[in-house]
Amino acid sequence: MGLAQSYHDVPGAAGSIAIPKDSSCFVAWATNGTLSRGYLDINDTLVTDSGSNRASFGVLENALGPAEGDGMTVVSLGDAGTITLTFDQPITNGPGYDFAVFENSFMDHYMEFAFVEVSSNGTDFVRFPNDSEIPFVTQLGNASLADCRMVNNLAGKYRAGFGTPFDLSEVQGIHDSVYVARITHIRLIDVIGAINGTHVSYDSDNQPINDPYPTPFPSCGFDLDAIGVINQFVGIEENELATWHMHPNPSMGTVHFSEKLIGKEIRVLNHCGQLIFNKVLDTNEIDLANMLSGIYFIQCEGVTKKLVIQN
Repeated sequence: MGLAQSYHDVPGAAGSIAIPKDSSCFVAWATNGTLSRGYLDINDTLVTDSGSNRASFGVLENALGPAEGDGMTVVSLGDAGTITLTFDQPITNGPGYDFAVFENSFMDHYMEFAFVEVSSNGTDFVRFPNDSEIPFVTQLGNASLADCRMVNNLAGKYRAGFGTPFDLSEVQGIHDSVYVARITHIRLIDVIGAINGTHVSYDSDNQPINDPYPTPFPSCGFDLDAIGVINQFVGIEENELATWHMHPNPSMGTVHFSEKLIGKEIRVLNHCGQLIFNKVLDTNEIDLANMLSGIYFIQCEGVTKKLVIQN
């Protein structure tokens, strides 16, 4: 496995997908949940701190409501600990990313990870496919840095105050009982980080995930600040059998639509679901040549479709 650096960079860098905690794209936050703490050191459960062999920093309530981004108002999971959060209204698979997870890393590239799973009933969960290209020849220690560009779909990729976003499209159809149009529960499971021993966490390619280990302190493991909702279920599911079309897709800028859309409003949203362009069609095409290359979402007549721009 090479040092591929295949994924998105730190907050503020070109192409980063990090979402700041104060972004207007967030419409709701977690309101309730359950917590099961993990060990200070799952490969040596006799290790204790202040008389306990499990994580103890923070409380469940610290993970509810908006992200604080202060590094302290969090709840620590411990090795392989879990937390499951719920929301007043379900999350839905809408334009772009659908929710984001906030951790409390104090600097770029210091990362403690968690797997992210979602459910429509609180019983059946599916895990986001994930990838770690971080080398696992040498164990990362408590003060070790890695490279966030080597990580995809693991919570904890970004520093405090910036959420790691997730798109429900990536788990669509994996489980018959999990409906991405109506997600009610999000579960985070701490990635142990050990590359040797009885307990090792693996990515979707069955490669060990290397993050700081051991960290035998009350604040060990993944430290959850908050989960922000971007797309919220409002009772109307996307019409997968929409009768209007657009082409070409991918496009180098000019997009053609069905003639029936002339006189209708077209809305263009970015990957966070934020409106960046809209117009009433007077012809059956629009020019998006000034858009940066990337994924966008086109809305018209209550239907959303994904568009790839390649400029």
